[in-house]
Amino acid sequence: HSNIYSIRNYILFLFAWFSLLGVGSEVLEKTICVSLTTQRLPIKNIKTYTIKEGSMKAVIFITRRGLKVCADPQVEWVKKAVRTIDKSSRRNVSQTKPTGAQQPNNTAVTLTA
Repeated sequence: HSNIYSIRNYILFLFAWFSLLGVGSEVLEKTICVSLTTQRLPIKNIKTYTIKEGSMKAVIFITRRGLKVCADPQVEWVKKAVRTIDKSSRRNVSQTKPTGAQQPNNTAVTLTA
């Protein structure tokens, strides 16, 4: 029995070690929605969002605390939240005026997770 426990513990140790090293981190960073929230999020708590295409279409809201919440893009409160965040982002960008030392540039503003 002690051989089986040793092998199991060794495998668990390797798994933990490689997890700490970040092997496969590109998989861990990809957000996969397995369900969509039905609970409305307060817009003031949402920092940004991203849109996920694929088998399950979703809007992934990132809260001010860093939580990622998947929501149905067809639901009205989700559409309203996206519009509000977009307006807020445009307003913040347009309020930034270049000084004499800064030259205006034409860069796209993107929302990142």
